[in-house]
Amino acid sequence: MPHQNIKWQPSASLDSGVLSSIVVLDTVDSTNTLVAHALEASTYSDARDRVERLFGGGESTTSTETVKGLASGTRGKAEDTPRKNARQGVSTTTRYEGRVASRGIRRWPGAGKSTMPLSVAVADAQSRCRGRLARTWVNQARCSLLATWALPLPTGLLTGPFGGWMPMVAGLAALEGLQDVLEYHGCPLADGGDSERVLTLKWPNDLFCRGAKLGGILCELVRVDQDWSALVVGIGINLFLPRQALPIAESTSLQLHYQELPDYQTLRDDLVDAISWHLSGEMAPLGLDGSLDRTLNGPQGLRSRIAALSWTLGKRVRVVPVAGEPVEGRALEINPDASLRVQLSDGDQVNVSTADVGVLPEVAAVGA
Repeated sequence: MPHQNIKWQPSASLDSGVLSSIVVLDTVDSTNTLVAHALEASTYSDARDRVERLFGGGESTTSTETVKGLASGTRGKAEDTPRKNARQGVSTTTRYEGRVASRGIRRWPGAGKSTMPLSVAVADAQSRCRGRLARTWVNQARCSLLATWALPLPTGLLTGPFGGWMPMVAGLAALEGLQDVLEYHGCPLADGGDSERVLTLKWPNDLFCRGAKLGGILCELVRVDQDWSALVVGIGINLFLPRQALPIAESTSLQLHYQELPDYQTLRDDLVDAISWHLSGEMAPLGLDGSLDRTLNGPQGLRSRIAALSWTLGKRVRVVPVAGEPVEGRALEINPDASLRVQLSDGDQVNVSTADVGVLPEVAAVGA
């Protein structure tokens, strides 16, 4: 059965979840930085082993002191340490000692165990939280979901023409996980309105709620070898951030739209587990030989599902490229390579791959 047709459901078992390893910290500079540094410092030569044993999974263990040191810039000299390859049966002494234990993160099995290693770092606050295009992500302690996942994928996928799909697939997993958690806890909309299309995806990496930015995705690559690398997926979602703390007028917070939300720790833990399950379910097929095109472009493929949830498509947009002059037009479709096709006012069409795309208000026709 396709992943999208299976509902995330809670389980009493702590051993049936999809996470290979996890660390939860009170505060850190950046969970993306922490995860990237830990992956680079790993003594394992295989990307799948690095991810699986990142924070205490399997044979390798990581102390809290080492994790904090990595996050603050104190990085181990991995190049001076013999690499381990568990898949080849080579055993050397691990650099790390101790173990970082899960602090109350419950695990949800969904439709069964995942074959894809998946590790996550969670922080209640970040001092240097960052987003796409070097932007700062505003946060307050225990007011947002701040987490970064690591998962192994083929290097060719991440560096090739389909690499642009990664933040959008991660955004889909975040949206699905959030929807499932809200439904599980029975959280009604504050305005009593229609629940359809409350949560949407803005191209290429934002989670929207009622037309305002609720969360963002930052994907980064840690190259391991020519065959496999690690995808680092940072997800930030405003949960209890008060209105006066929102950085821009176009941003929002979950508590402004939903009532009867659980307490912060319960909501954080459930979101980590639900998003983990959806990330595993959506990303795992991308790493299978021969299934990429079907997974992306099939009748129920990721491309059509993401398009159906898009806040951007069909709307007037302003495109501000990294290099070049801003242009305005109407967003037509997401191309097979994840770029956005925009029709300009003169009828010409352009494909946008790296840019800031803002949705504009519709202008009424003269005489209407």
